[in-house]
Amino acid sequence: MTLEEMSFEDKVKTLKSYIQRVSDGEDMESVQADFKENFSDVPAKEIAKAEQRMMAEGSKIEDIQKLCDIHSVLFQDMTDEERMQRLKEEMEAHQVKHVEEKIDNVEEEVSQKTIEFKNTFGHPLNILTVENDAIKLLIDETREKIRDNDNMECIADDIKKLSEIKKHYAKKDDLLFPLLKGKYDYPGPADVMWGVEDEIRIQLHSATDKEEIIKVLQRIEEMIYKEENILFPLCVENFEDDEWIQIADDMHSYGPCLVDELPKWDKNVETSFETIVNNEIISLPGGTLTIKQLRAILNVLPVEITIIDENNINRFFDEDQNKVFARPKMALNRDVFSCHPKRVMKMVTKLIDDFKTGKRDSMHVISTVDGVQVLTNYYALRDENGEYLGTMEAVIHIDGIINCSSEGKKGSISSEIIFPN
Repeated sequence: MTLEEMSFEDKVKTLKSYIQRVSDGEDMESVQADFKENFSDVPAKEIAKAEQRMMAEGSKIEDIQKLCDIHSVLFQDMTDEERMQRLKEEMEAHQVKHVEEKIDNVEEEVSQKTIEFKNTFGHPLNILTVENDAIKLLIDETREKIRDNDNMECIADDIKKLSEIKKHYAKKDDLLFPLLKGKYDYPGPADVMWGVEDEIRIQLHSATDKEEIIKVLQRIEEMIYKEENILFPLCVENFEDDEWIQIADDMHSYGPCLVDELPKWDKNVETSFETIVNNEIISLPGGTLTIKQLRAILNVLPVEITIIDENNINRFFDEDQNKVFARPKMALNRDVFSCHPKRVMKMVTKLIDDFKTGKRDSMHVISTVDGVQVLTNYYALRDENGEYLGTMEAVIHIDGIINCSSEGKKGSISSEIIFPN
């Protein structure tokens, strides 16, 4: 049966068989050769529709990612123009379930708007494009070194720089994908790209020879094409103006990838937020909490908290009954100095004075109390204008942290413990 005679269902089965062959350990190049022979003339739209069908039927994201790698072979012998056209077709395919027939002038409008956003200084797509240009430049430089040298040492610094790509991917993962997937019901691009990004990061870290490096550089380039010609237009067609503004504001917290600094959009304005309590709901710049949630958070944090207000009055203790430093409730609403022995009074007074005058913002003390190593942190509390609001004492048991560090145990705890002032 020729490809032209195959039904859509037969094509899906054939694509599944390619995935299974790779899963069974067959050489990727061998599977890609068969794919290229049989599917090189099949529109990307139809292949993408097959991917969507497989996802709907329960195929794992990992399998769709394998298919993504298999059909990436089609890009290898294409000109840039041919690649752009094929990726445009893929973008249209991902939109099929939302819009049955695409109107030419709508497509043209999205295309022009995408170009406009990519060239608008500080727009999220401008930021991602500027970073992509820097990534492509570094890839070209790395390839040139590989051609001219036989050892891996010549590209060690380049590979280390390329690891910054995680910052670029994080901007997409955290800011674009959740909107596409959650609000606009496009799970495919988000899930597949996210998984491929993870593999790229792992390959960058684990590559040991030039052949592996060349392959991962190619995957990075293919991801850039997919970003700029599938992901970007999809976002342009769906995202609203206020969403772009919020995305641009959030992007700066991720830091630049291979560029000195991120351009700032003129639509990003400094906004001030008021703290509002209404019907048991506390609205803050970072979101909303109920009063019950706030109480539960304060009590579950692995830290003993004491709050002193701007007039040096004890105002709050967390409710933990097993504190390193006992905090009797009768000390609440009393002068903090009356709760300390004379031998430490001078230090306490000096610290609070330094906080009030802005001379310092924190102090950190490590001590041993009843055989337990403790880190006591003191922080000046200030409002958005820098006005002093009080002092927080936060006591943390650090025996477990130190043990993990000294024993080299892996986990979420950093191998370095730093106490900045």
